[in-house]
Amino acid sequence: AKEYESLLETKNSGSDSPYKAKLQRLAKDLLKQLQVQDSGSWANNKVSALDRTLGEVARILEKENVADQIAFQVAGGLTALEHILQVVVPVTNVNTVSRIPPKSLCNAINVYNLTCNNCSENCTDVLFSNKITFLMDLLIHQLTVYVPDENNAILGRNTNKQVFEGLTTGLLKVSAVVFGCLIANRPDGNSQPITPKISTQEMKSKPSQGDAFNSRVQDLISYVVNIGLIDKLCGCFLSVQGPVDENPKTATFLQHAAGLLHGMCTLCFAVTGRSHSIFDNNRQDPTGLTAALQATDLAGVLHMLYCVLFHGTISDPGTSSPKESYAQNTVQVAIQSLRFFNSFAALDLPAFQSIVGAEGLSLAFRHIASSLLGHCSHVSCESLLHEVIVCVGYFTVTHPDNQVIVQSGRHPTVLQKLCQLPFQYFSDPRLIKVLFPSLIAACYNNLQNKIILEQEMSCVLLATFIQDFAQTPGQADTQSYQPKGKCLGSQDYLELANRFPQQAWEEARQFFLKKEKK
Repeated sequence: AKEYESLLETKNSGSDSPYKAKLQRLAKDLLKQLQVQDSGSWANNKVSALDRTLGEVARILEKENVADQIAFQVAGGLTALEHILQVVVPVTNVNTVSRIPPKSLCNAINVYNLTCNNCSENCTDVLFSNKITFLMDLLIHQLTVYVPDENNAILGRNTNKQVFEGLTTGLLKVSAVVFGCLIANRPDGNSQPITPKISTQEMKSKPSQGDAFNSRVQDLISYVVNIGLIDKLCGCFLSVQGPVDENPKTATFLQHAAGLLHGMCTLCFAVTGRSHSIFDNNRQDPTGLTAALQATDLAGVLHMLYCVLFHGTISDPGTSSPKESYAQNTVQVAIQSLRFFNSFAALDLPAFQSIVGAEGLSLAFRHIASSLLGHCSHVSCESLLHEVIVCVGYFTVTHPDNQVIVQSGRHPTVLQKLCQLPFQYFSDPRLIKVLFPSLIAACYNNLQNKIILEQEMSCVLLATFIQDFAQTPGQADTQSYQPKGKCLGSQDYLELANRFPQQAWEEARQFFLKKEKK
Protein backbone atom coordinates (compact mmCIF):
# COMPACT_ATOMS: atom_id res chain seq x y z
CA ALA A 1 0.00 0.00 0.00
CA LYS A 2 2.85 2.43 0.84
CA GLU A 3 4.57 1.72 -2.49
CA TYR A 4 1.31 2.38 -4.28
CA GLU A 5 0.79 5.70 -2.50
CA SER A 6 4.28 7.02 -3.31
CA LEU A 7 3.75 6.07 -6.97
CA LEU A 8 0.48 7.99 -7.03
CA GLU A 9 1.95 11.06 -5.36
CA THR A 10 4.38 11.57 -8.21
CA LYS A 11 1.69 10.91 -10.80
CA ASN A 12 -1.25 12.92 -9.53
CA SER A 13 0.43 16.06 -8.24
CA GLY A 14 -0.35 17.84 -11.52
CA SER A 15 -4.12 17.83 -11.07
CA ASP A 16 -5.88 20.55 -13.09
CA SER A 17 -8.68 21.44 -10.67
CA PRO A 18 -9.58 25.15 -10.50
CA TYR A 19 -10.25 24.58 -6.78
CA LYS A 20 -6.96 22.77 -6.15
CA ALA A 21 -5.53 25.37 -3.74
CA LYS A 22 -8.82 25.73 -1.87
CA LEU A 23 -9.25 21.96 -1.52
CA GLN A 24 -5.67 21.65 -0.23
CA ARG A 25 -6.42 24.33 2.37
CA LEU A 26 -9.68 22.61 3.39
CA ALA A 27 -8.00 19.19 3.72
CA LYS A 28 -5.26 20.78 5.91
CA ASP A 29 -7.99 22.51 7.88
CA LEU A 30 -9.69 19.21 8.65
CA LEU A 31 -6.44 17.65 9.87
CA LYS A 32 -5.66 20.73 12.00
CA GLN A 33 -9.11 20.65 13.65
CA LEU A 34 -8.54 17.01 14.57
CA GLN A 35 -5.09 17.62 16.06
CA VAL A 36 -6.26 20.37 18.39
CA GLN A 37 -8.95 18.21 19.96
CA ASP A 38 -8.46 16.47 23.28
CA SER A 39 -10.09 13.16 24.13
CA GLY A 40 -13.48 14.35 25.44
CA SER A 41 -16.64 15.25 23.52
CA TRP A 42 -16.18 18.11 21.09
CA ALA A 43 -17.33 21.60 22.08
CA ASN A 44 -20.14 23.09 19.99
CA ASN A 45 -17.95 25.73 18.33
CA LYS A 46 -15.48 23.02 17.22
CA VAL A 47 -18.32 20.91 15.83
CA SER A 48 -19.68 23.93 13.91
CA ALA A 49 -16.22 24.64 12.45
CA LEU A 50 -15.90 21.01 11.34
CA ASP A 51 -19.36 21.05 9.73
CA ARG A 52 -18.51 24.32 7.98
CA THR A 53 -15.32 22.89 6.47
CA LEU A 54 -17.06 19.66 5.40
CA GLY A 55 -19.87 21.75 3.87
CA GLU A 56 -17.38 23.78 1.80
CA VAL A 57 -15.73 20.61 0.47
CA ALA A 58 -19.13 19.08 -0.30
CA ARG A 59 -20.23 22.16 -2.29
CA ILE A 60 -17.15 21.90 -4.52
CA LEU A 61 -17.36 18.13 -4.98
CA GLU A 62 -21.10 18.21 -5.74
CA LYS A 63 -20.12 19.73 -9.11
CA GLU A 64 -18.87 16.20 -9.96
CA ASN A 65 -15.65 17.34 -11.58
CA VAL A 66 -13.12 14.47 -11.50
CA ALA A 67 -10.16 16.88 -11.23
CA ASP A 68 -11.66 18.30 -8.00
CA GLN A 69 -12.20 14.82 -6.59
CA ILE A 70 -8.60 13.82 -7.32
CA ALA A 71 -7.24 17.13 -5.98
CA PHE A 72 -9.02 16.59 -2.64
CA GLN A 73 -7.77 13.01 -2.39
CA VAL A 74 -4.17 13.98 -3.28
CA ALA A 75 -4.30 16.76 -0.66
CA GLY A 76 -4.96 14.08 1.96
CA GLY A 77 -8.71 14.60 2.10
CA LEU A 78 -9.66 10.93 2.46
CA THR A 79 -7.04 10.44 5.18
CA ALA A 80 -8.51 13.41 7.08
CA LEU A 81 -12.01 11.93 6.74
CA GLU A 82 -10.69 8.61 8.07
CA HIS A 83 -9.38 10.39 11.18
CA ILE A 84 -12.80 11.96 11.75
CA LEU A 85 -14.62 8.65 11.32
CA GLN A 86 -12.18 6.86 13.63
CA VAL A 87 -13.84 8.42 16.68
CA VAL A 88 -16.66 5.89 16.20
CA VAL A 89 -14.48 2.91 17.07
CA PRO A 90 -14.47 3.28 20.90
CA VAL A 91 -18.30 3.35 20.85
CA THR A 92 -19.09 -0.21 21.87
CA ASN A 93 -22.76 -0.03 22.72
CA VAL A 94 -25.90 1.76 21.66
CA ASN A 95 -25.90 4.19 24.60
CA THR A 96 -22.32 5.46 24.40
CA VAL A 97 -22.12 9.09 23.28
CA SER A 98 -19.78 9.62 20.33
CA ARG A 99 -17.12 12.36 20.70
CA ILE A 100 -18.24 13.88 17.41
CA PRO A 101 -22.04 14.15 16.94
CA PRO A 102 -23.63 11.63 14.52
CA LYS A 103 -24.75 14.46 12.18
CA SER A 104 -21.12 15.55 11.65
CA LEU A 105 -20.02 11.96 11.09
CA CYS A 106 -22.74 11.65 8.44
CA ASN A 107 -21.44 14.85 6.82
CA ALA A 108 -17.95 13.30 6.74
CA ILE A 109 -19.17 10.07 5.13
CA ASN A 110 -21.15 12.14 2.61
CA VAL A 111 -17.95 13.98 1.59
CA TYR A 112 -16.17 10.60 1.35
CA ASN A 113 -18.93 9.45 -0.99
CA LEU A 114 -18.68 12.63 -3.13
CA THR A 115 -14.89 12.12 -3.35
CA CYS A 116 -15.30 8.59 -4.74
CA ASN A 117 -18.50 8.82 -6.79
CA ASN A 118 -17.76 7.89 -10.44
CA CYS A 119 -14.06 8.63 -9.90
CA SER A 120 -12.07 5.53 -10.83
CA GLU A 121 -8.74 7.07 -9.72
CA ASN A 122 -9.98 7.65 -6.18
CA CYS A 123 -11.75 4.28 -5.96
CA THR A 124 -8.57 2.54 -7.11
CA ASP A 125 -6.70 4.50 -4.45
CA VAL A 126 -9.21 3.39 -1.81
CA LEU A 127 -8.67 -0.24 -2.89
CA PHE A 128 -4.87 -0.27 -3.16
CA SER A 129 -4.01 2.03 -0.25
CA ASN A 130 -6.09 -0.12 2.08
CA LYS A 131 -8.60 2.62 2.90
CA ILE A 132 -11.28 0.11 1.86
CA THR A 133 -10.30 -2.13 4.80
CA PHE A 134 -10.83 0.80 7.15
CA LEU A 135 -14.32 1.34 5.69
CA MET A 136 -15.16 -2.36 6.05
CA ASP A 137 -13.89 -2.48 9.64
CA LEU A 138 -15.93 0.59 10.48
CA LEU A 139 -19.00 -0.92 8.84
CA ILE A 140 -18.68 -4.20 10.74
CA HIS A 141 -18.09 -2.19 13.94
CA GLN A 142 -21.35 -0.28 13.42
CA LEU A 143 -23.26 -3.47 12.63
CA THR A 144 -21.79 -5.25 15.67
CA VAL A 145 -23.04 -2.46 17.95
CA TYR A 146 -26.61 -2.84 16.66
CA VAL A 147 -26.95 -6.48 15.56
CA PRO A 148 -26.38 -8.98 18.40
CA ASP A 149 -24.76 -12.35 17.67
CA GLU A 150 -27.67 -14.79 17.54
CA ASN A 151 -28.30 -18.28 16.34
CA ASN A 152 -29.99 -18.46 12.97
CA ALA A 153 -33.41 -19.34 14.38
CA ILE A 154 -33.88 -15.87 15.87
CA LEU A 155 -31.49 -13.87 13.68
CA GLY A 156 -32.83 -10.37 13.13
CA ARG A 157 -35.35 -10.36 15.96
CA ASN A 158 -33.19 -8.31 18.31
CA THR A 159 -31.58 -6.04 15.75
CA ASN A 160 -31.64 -2.47 17.08
CA LYS A 161 -33.57 -0.25 14.67
CA GLN A 162 -31.01 2.54 15.18
CA VAL A 163 -28.83 0.65 12.70
CA PHE A 164 -30.95 2.24 9.96
CA GLU A 165 -29.82 5.74 10.98
CA GLY A 166 -27.39 7.68 8.81
CA LEU A 167 -23.83 6.56 9.49
CA THR A 168 -24.19 2.83 8.75
CA THR A 169 -26.21 3.65 5.63
CA GLY A 170 -23.50 6.12 4.56
CA LEU A 171 -20.81 3.46 4.96
CA LEU A 172 -22.86 0.98 2.92
CA LYS A 173 -23.37 3.61 0.23
CA VAL A 174 -19.66 4.51 -0.03
CA SER A 175 -18.68 0.82 -0.14
CA ALA A 176 -21.27 0.12 -2.88
CA VAL A 177 -20.08 3.19 -4.83
CA VAL A 178 -16.42 2.10 -4.63
CA PHE A 179 -17.25 -1.49 -5.65
CA GLY A 180 -19.43 -0.29 -8.53
CA CYS A 181 -16.72 2.02 -9.79
CA LEU A 182 -14.05 -0.70 -9.56
CA ILE A 183 -16.28 -3.01 -11.62
CA ALA A 184 -16.77 -0.38 -14.32
CA ASN A 185 -13.05 0.44 -14.52
CA ARG A 186 -11.26 -2.86 -14.11
CA PRO A 187 -7.76 -2.89 -15.61
CA ASP A 188 -8.97 -5.15 -18.40
CA GLY A 189 -9.37 -4.63 -22.11
CA ASN A 190 -11.48 -1.52 -22.58
CA SER A 191 -10.80 0.54 -19.48
CA GLN A 192 -7.81 2.83 -19.22
CA PRO A 193 -5.17 1.61 -16.78
CA ILE A 194 -4.45 4.16 -14.08
CA THR A 195 -0.81 3.40 -13.33
CA PRO A 196 1.88 4.78 -15.66
CA LYS A 197 2.85 2.83 -18.77
CA ILE A 198 5.54 0.25 -18.00
CA SER A 199 8.10 -1.04 -20.48
CA THR A 200 7.74 -4.62 -21.75
CA GLN A 201 10.86 -5.66 -19.84
CA GLU A 202 9.41 -4.43 -16.56
CA MET A 203 6.08 -6.04 -17.40
CA LYS A 204 7.73 -9.45 -17.44
CA SER A 205 9.17 -9.07 -13.97
CA LYS A 206 6.10 -7.49 -12.34
CA PRO A 207 2.66 -9.04 -12.02
CA SER A 208 0.27 -7.38 -14.44
CA GLN A 209 -2.05 -4.67 -13.25
CA GLY A 210 -5.00 -6.99 -13.85
CA ASP A 211 -3.43 -9.69 -11.65
CA ALA A 212 -2.68 -7.19 -8.88
CA PHE A 213 -6.27 -5.94 -9.02
CA ASN A 214 -7.68 -9.48 -9.01
CA SER A 215 -5.68 -10.69 -6.03
CA ARG A 216 -6.40 -7.47 -4.12
CA VAL A 217 -10.15 -7.78 -4.67
CA GLN A 218 -10.10 -11.49 -3.85
CA ASP A 219 -8.34 -10.77 -0.55
CA LEU A 220 -10.81 -7.99 0.19
CA ILE A 221 -13.89 -10.16 -0.40
CA SER A 222 -12.39 -13.01 1.68
CA TYR A 223 -11.71 -10.53 4.47
CA VAL A 224 -15.24 -9.11 4.36
CA VAL A 225 -16.74 -12.62 4.48
CA ASN A 226 -14.43 -13.69 7.33
CA ILE A 227 -15.25 -10.71 9.56
CA GLY A 228 -18.90 -11.77 9.33
CA LEU A 229 -20.37 -8.95 7.24
CA ILE A 230 -22.84 -11.24 5.42
CA ASP A 231 -24.27 -12.56 8.72
CA LYS A 232 -24.62 -9.07 10.17
CA LEU A 233 -26.36 -7.76 7.05
CA CYS A 234 -28.61 -10.81 7.15
CA GLY A 235 -29.60 -9.82 10.71
CA CYS A 236 -30.57 -6.37 9.37
CA PHE A 237 -32.55 -7.73 6.41
CA LEU A 238 -34.42 -10.26 8.56
CA SER A 239 -35.38 -7.57 11.08
CA VAL A 240 -37.52 -5.86 8.43
CA GLN A 241 -41.00 -7.35 8.75
CA GLY A 242 -43.19 -4.89 6.89
CA PRO A 243 -43.52 -1.97 4.46
CA VAL A 244 -40.86 0.75 4.13
CA ASP A 245 -42.95 3.35 2.27
CA GLU A 246 -43.13 5.50 5.40
CA ASN A 247 -39.53 4.75 6.43
CA PRO A 248 -37.21 6.39 3.90
CA LYS A 249 -34.18 5.79 6.18
CA THR A 250 -34.81 2.04 6.33
CA ALA A 251 -35.47 1.93 2.58
CA THR A 252 -32.20 3.74 1.83
CA PHE A 253 -30.28 1.38 4.12
CA LEU A 254 -31.77 -1.69 2.41
CA GLN A 255 -31.08 -0.25 -1.02
CA HIS A 256 -27.38 0.35 -0.32
CA ALA A 257 -26.94 -2.93 1.59
CA ALA A 258 -28.33 -4.87 -1.40
CA GLY A 259 -26.18 -2.66 -3.67
CA LEU A 260 -23.08 -3.67 -1.71
CA LEU A 261 -23.93 -7.40 -2.03
CA HIS A 262 -24.49 -6.90 -5.77
CA GLY A 263 -21.08 -5.21 -6.05
CA MET A 264 -19.38 -8.03 -4.14
CA CYS A 265 -20.93 -10.73 -6.34
CA THR A 266 -20.09 -8.91 -9.56
CA LEU A 267 -16.48 -8.29 -8.49
CA CYS A 268 -16.17 -11.88 -7.28
CA PHE A 269 -17.35 -13.18 -10.67
CA ALA A 270 -14.82 -10.93 -12.37
CA VAL A 271 -11.75 -11.85 -10.35
CA THR A 272 -12.03 -15.52 -9.44
CA GLY A 273 -10.65 -16.61 -12.81
CA ARG A 274 -13.93 -18.11 -13.96
CA SER A 275 -14.40 -18.57 -17.66
CA HIS A 276 -16.92 -16.03 -18.89
CA SER A 277 -19.75 -18.50 -19.22
CA ILE A 278 -22.38 -18.53 -16.50
CA PHE A 279 -23.10 -22.15 -17.48
CA ASP A 280 -19.52 -23.35 -16.95
CA ASN A 281 -19.63 -25.95 -14.17
CA ASN A 282 -16.06 -25.33 -13.10
CA ARG A 283 -17.00 -23.09 -10.17
CA GLN A 284 -14.36 -22.17 -7.65
CA ASP A 285 -14.88 -19.35 -5.23
CA PRO A 286 -11.92 -19.19 -2.85
CA THR A 287 -13.36 -16.05 -1.21
CA GLY A 288 -16.12 -17.96 0.59
CA LEU A 289 -18.73 -15.44 -0.60
CA THR A 290 -20.89 -18.02 -2.38
CA ALA A 291 -20.90 -20.30 0.67
CA ALA A 292 -21.80 -17.42 3.01
CA LEU A 293 -24.70 -16.32 0.80
CA GLN A 294 -25.91 -19.92 0.51
CA ALA A 295 -25.78 -20.45 4.26
CA THR A 296 -27.91 -17.33 4.85
CA ASP A 297 -30.44 -17.87 2.00
CA LEU A 298 -29.06 -14.90 0.04
CA ALA A 299 -28.40 -12.92 3.25
CA GLY A 300 -32.13 -12.79 3.97
CA VAL A 301 -32.75 -10.39 1.07
CA LEU A 302 -35.52 -12.49 -0.51
CA HIS A 303 -37.29 -12.71 2.85
CA MET A 304 -36.94 -8.94 3.35
CA LEU A 305 -38.27 -8.16 -0.14
CA TYR A 306 -41.31 -10.36 0.45
CA CYS A 307 -42.10 -8.61 3.74
CA VAL A 308 -41.60 -5.16 2.22
CA LEU A 309 -43.91 -5.92 -0.72
CA PHE A 310 -46.60 -7.93 1.04
CA HIS A 311 -46.56 -6.59 4.58
CA GLY A 312 -46.61 -10.11 6.00
CA THR A 313 -43.97 -12.77 6.59
CA ILE A 314 -43.05 -15.74 4.42
CA SER A 315 -44.07 -18.14 7.20
CA ASP A 316 -47.60 -16.72 7.19
CA PRO A 317 -48.49 -15.97 3.55
CA GLY A 318 -52.21 -15.82 4.40
CA THR A 319 -51.76 -12.40 6.00
CA SER A 320 -50.12 -10.86 2.96
CA SER A 321 -51.92 -8.81 0.38
CA PRO A 322 -50.40 -7.94 -3.01
CA LYS A 323 -50.66 -4.30 -4.00
CA GLU A 324 -51.36 -2.93 -7.46
CA SER A 325 -48.44 -0.53 -7.33
CA TYR A 326 -45.62 0.46 -4.99
CA ALA A 327 -44.06 3.69 -3.74
CA GLN A 328 -40.72 4.83 -5.16
CA ASN A 329 -38.82 3.85 -1.96
CA THR A 330 -40.05 0.29 -2.29
CA VAL A 331 -39.33 0.13 -6.02
CA GLN A 332 -35.70 1.16 -5.41
CA VAL A 333 -35.28 -1.57 -2.77
CA ALA A 334 -36.76 -4.10 -5.23
CA ILE A 335 -34.44 -3.02 -8.08
CA GLN A 336 -31.31 -3.32 -5.93
CA SER A 337 -32.45 -6.68 -4.47
CA LEU A 338 -33.05 -8.14 -7.94
CA ARG A 339 -29.71 -6.82 -9.20
CA PHE A 340 -28.12 -8.68 -6.33
CA PHE A 341 -30.05 -11.89 -7.16
CA ASN A 342 -29.00 -11.65 -10.81
CA SER A 343 -25.34 -11.07 -9.94
CA PHE A 344 -25.39 -14.06 -7.59
CA ALA A 345 -27.06 -16.19 -10.28
CA ALA A 346 -24.19 -15.29 -12.63
CA LEU A 347 -21.67 -16.19 -9.93
CA ASP A 348 -23.21 -19.57 -9.10
CA LEU A 349 -26.34 -20.49 -11.05
CA PRO A 350 -27.00 -23.92 -9.43
CA ALA A 351 -26.71 -22.37 -5.96
CA PHE A 352 -29.12 -19.57 -6.89
CA GLN A 353 -31.64 -22.00 -8.38
CA SER A 354 -31.55 -24.35 -5.40
CA ILE A 355 -31.84 -21.56 -2.78
CA VAL A 356 -34.71 -19.75 -4.50
CA GLY A 357 -36.32 -23.01 -5.68
CA ALA A 358 -36.50 -24.41 -2.14
CA GLU A 359 -39.88 -24.94 -0.52
CA GLY A 360 -41.22 -21.71 0.96
CA LEU A 361 -38.77 -19.42 -0.80
CA SER A 362 -39.93 -20.52 -4.27
CA LEU A 363 -43.48 -19.49 -3.38
CA ALA A 364 -42.21 -16.15 -2.09
CA PHE A 365 -40.18 -15.65 -5.28
CA ARG A 366 -43.23 -16.39 -7.43
CA HIS A 367 -45.33 -13.88 -5.48
CA ILE A 368 -42.58 -11.25 -5.74
CA ALA A 369 -42.09 -11.73 -9.50
CA SER A 370 -45.83 -11.73 -10.17
CA SER A 371 -46.48 -8.66 -8.06
CA LEU A 372 -43.60 -6.64 -9.54
CA LEU A 373 -44.70 -7.56 -13.08
CA GLY A 374 -48.15 -6.33 -12.06
CA HIS A 375 -46.67 -3.06 -10.79
CA CYS A 376 -44.82 -2.56 -14.09
CA SER A 377 -48.06 -3.01 -16.03
CA HIS A 378 -49.53 0.03 -14.18
CA VAL A 379 -46.42 2.17 -13.78
CA SER A 380 -43.66 2.49 -16.35
CA CYS A 381 -40.41 1.33 -14.72
CA GLU A 382 -38.09 -0.27 -17.25
CA SER A 383 -35.14 -0.81 -14.92
CA LEU A 384 -37.29 -2.84 -12.50
CA LEU A 385 -39.11 -4.76 -15.23
CA HIS A 386 -35.87 -5.82 -16.92
CA GLU A 387 -34.33 -7.08 -13.66
CA VAL A 388 -37.48 -9.16 -12.98
CA ILE A 389 -37.45 -10.62 -16.52
CA VAL A 390 -33.75 -11.56 -16.31
CA CYS A 391 -34.23 -13.04 -12.83
CA VAL A 392 -37.13 -15.28 -13.92
CA GLY A 393 -34.88 -16.52 -16.74
CA TYR A 394 -32.04 -17.42 -14.36
CA PHE A 395 -34.53 -19.08 -12.01
CA THR A 396 -35.92 -21.39 -14.71
CA VAL A 397 -33.06 -22.02 -17.16
CA THR A 398 -32.44 -25.79 -17.52
CA HIS A 399 -34.39 -26.34 -14.27
CA PRO A 400 -37.65 -28.31 -14.80
CA ASP A 401 -38.88 -27.91 -11.19
CA ASN A 402 -38.52 -24.14 -11.26
CA GLN A 403 -40.19 -24.01 -14.69
CA VAL A 404 -43.29 -25.49 -13.02
CA ILE A 405 -43.27 -22.76 -10.36
CA VAL A 406 -43.62 -19.92 -12.89
CA GLN A 407 -46.70 -21.49 -14.50
CA SER A 408 -48.49 -22.35 -11.25
CA GLY A 409 -50.45 -20.20 -8.83
CA ARG A 410 -53.07 -17.51 -9.29
CA HIS A 411 -53.89 -16.49 -12.87
CA PRO A 412 -52.40 -14.72 -14.70
CA THR A 413 -49.28 -16.66 -13.68
CA VAL A 414 -45.74 -15.26 -13.92
CA LEU A 415 -45.32 -16.96 -17.30
CA GLN A 416 -48.61 -15.54 -18.59
CA LYS A 417 -47.66 -12.06 -17.39
CA LEU A 418 -44.37 -12.30 -19.32
CA CYS A 419 -46.30 -13.34 -22.44
CA GLN A 420 -48.68 -10.40 -21.98
CA LEU A 421 -46.05 -7.67 -21.84
CA PRO A 422 -46.61 -4.68 -24.17
CA PHE A 423 -46.23 -5.25 -27.91
CA GLN A 424 -42.81 -3.50 -28.03
CA TYR A 425 -41.28 -6.46 -26.17
CA PHE A 426 -42.16 -8.62 -29.18
CA SER A 427 -41.25 -6.06 -31.87
CA ASP A 428 -38.45 -3.73 -30.73
CA PRO A 429 -35.05 -5.50 -31.05
CA ARG A 430 -33.71 -3.83 -27.87
CA LEU A 431 -36.63 -5.13 -25.78
CA ILE A 432 -36.86 -8.51 -27.55
CA LYS A 433 -33.27 -9.08 -26.38
CA VAL A 434 -34.44 -8.62 -22.78
CA LEU A 435 -37.57 -10.79 -22.91
CA PHE A 436 -36.98 -13.66 -25.35
CA PRO A 437 -34.04 -15.36 -23.56
CA SER A 438 -36.20 -15.61 -20.42
CA LEU A 439 -39.15 -17.05 -22.36
CA ILE A 440 -36.80 -19.58 -23.94
CA ALA A 441 -35.41 -20.48 -20.48
CA ALA A 442 -38.87 -20.81 -18.93
CA CYS A 443 -40.31 -23.01 -21.69
CA TYR A 444 -37.45 -25.06 -23.19
CA ASN A 445 -38.19 -28.79 -22.98
CA ASN A 446 -41.38 -28.10 -21.02
CA LEU A 447 -44.44 -28.94 -23.09
CA GLN A 448 -46.96 -27.48 -20.67
CA ASN A 449 -45.17 -24.11 -20.56
CA LYS A 450 -44.81 -24.12 -24.33
CA ILE A 451 -48.57 -24.62 -24.75
CA ILE A 452 -49.23 -21.63 -22.43
CA LEU A 453 -46.74 -19.62 -24.48
CA GLU A 454 -48.44 -20.55 -27.75
CA GLN A 455 -51.77 -19.19 -26.50
CA GLU A 456 -50.16 -15.75 -26.38
CA MET A 457 -47.56 -15.76 -29.19
CA SER A 458 -46.00 -17.80 -31.96
CA CYS A 459 -43.08 -19.96 -30.81
CA VAL A 460 -41.52 -19.51 -34.26
CA LEU A 461 -40.49 -16.02 -33.06
CA LEU A 462 -38.29 -17.64 -30.40
CA ALA A 463 -36.80 -20.11 -32.89
CA THR A 464 -35.96 -17.24 -35.27
CA PHE A 465 -34.43 -15.26 -32.39
CA ILE A 466 -32.10 -18.17 -31.54
CA GLN A 467 -31.18 -18.60 -35.19
CA ASP A 468 -30.34 -14.90 -35.57
CA PHE A 469 -28.05 -15.08 -32.56
CA ALA A 470 -26.35 -18.25 -33.77
CA GLN A 471 -25.63 -16.60 -37.12
CA THR A 472 -24.25 -13.32 -35.76
CA PRO A 473 -20.45 -13.34 -36.06
CA GLY A 474 -18.85 -13.68 -32.65
CA GLN A 475 -22.08 -14.83 -31.01
CA ALA A 476 -21.73 -18.42 -32.11
CA ASP A 477 -18.64 -18.71 -29.98
CA THR A 478 -18.88 -16.07 -27.29
CA GLN A 479 -16.27 -17.67 -25.09
CA SER A 480 -13.61 -17.37 -27.74
CA TYR A 481 -13.45 -13.60 -27.57
CA GLN A 482 -14.42 -12.92 -23.97
CA PRO A 483 -11.26 -12.85 -21.84
CA LYS A 484 -11.25 -15.28 -18.93
CA GLY A 485 -12.80 -13.81 -15.83
CA LYS A 486 -14.12 -10.76 -17.64
CA CYS A 487 -16.75 -8.81 -15.79
CA LEU A 488 -20.33 -8.96 -17.01
CA GLY A 489 -21.22 -5.45 -18.15
CA SER A 490 -24.77 -4.14 -18.00
CA GLN A 491 -25.30 -5.01 -21.67
CA ASP A 492 -23.37 -8.30 -21.67
CA TYR A 493 -25.71 -9.86 -19.19
CA LEU A 494 -28.63 -9.51 -21.59
CA GLU A 495 -26.86 -11.56 -24.28
CA LEU A 496 -28.43 -14.92 -25.09
CA ALA A 497 -25.15 -16.76 -24.39
CA ASN A 498 -25.25 -15.48 -20.80
CA ARG A 499 -28.87 -16.51 -20.28
CA PHE A 500 -29.26 -19.82 -22.08
CA PRO A 501 -26.49 -22.41 -22.60
CA GLN A 502 -25.03 -22.28 -26.08
CA GLN A 503 -24.77 -26.03 -26.48
CA ALA A 504 -28.58 -26.23 -26.28
CA TRP A 505 -29.31 -23.49 -28.85
CA GLU A 506 -29.94 -25.81 -31.78
CA GLU A 507 -32.10 -28.20 -29.74
CA ALA A 508 -34.10 -25.27 -28.40
CA ARG A 509 -34.58 -23.89 -31.91
CA GLN A 510 -35.99 -27.26 -33.04
CA PHE A 511 -38.18 -27.50 -29.92
CA PHE A 512 -39.82 -24.12 -30.59
CA LEU A 513 -40.27 -24.84 -34.31
CA LYS A 514 -42.05 -28.12 -33.68
CA LYS A 515 -45.86 -27.90 -33.86
CA GLU A 516 -47.54 -29.56 -30.89
CA LYS A 517 -50.62 -31.68 -31.60
CA LYS A 518 -53.66 -29.98 -30.16
